[in-house]
Amino acid sequence: MLKRTKTAVALTAGAMGLGLLGAAPVAAATTPGAAPGAVKTWDDWSHKQRGVVVAKPGILIRSQPTTASHKMGFIHRAEIVWIDCKVNGQNVWGNSIWYKLSSHNGYLAARYVKNVDHIPYC
Repeated sequence: MLKRTKTAVALTAGAMGLGLLGAAPVAAATTPGAAPGAVKTWDDWSHKQRGVVVAKPGILIRSQPTTASHKMGFIHRAEIVWIDCKVNGQNVWGNSIWYKLSSHNGYLAARYVKNVDHIPYC
């Protein structure tokens, strides 16, 4: 009987905790210059999206979304990159998505980049 009571108390406490968390207001991102309270959608982002390089020791920037294209530079592991959009390209270890960079006018294989923000297709 004591075990059932402890279980009931634990379930009640958990349900109350979840209820309190569920009742908390959700903060919505707003578009700069928009009316307060306006919710930002993925289509109206005014800034570039971010990604973090996860490849060891880093990744080559390519001129096209393929490993056969010209090498344009190198980005080290854990560096943040600014991404315009994603495109389909050469399959790299099961991932055919490539990110078009904002700053280098080149591409990175998405297999080696962890996206921080939502990345739209070009």
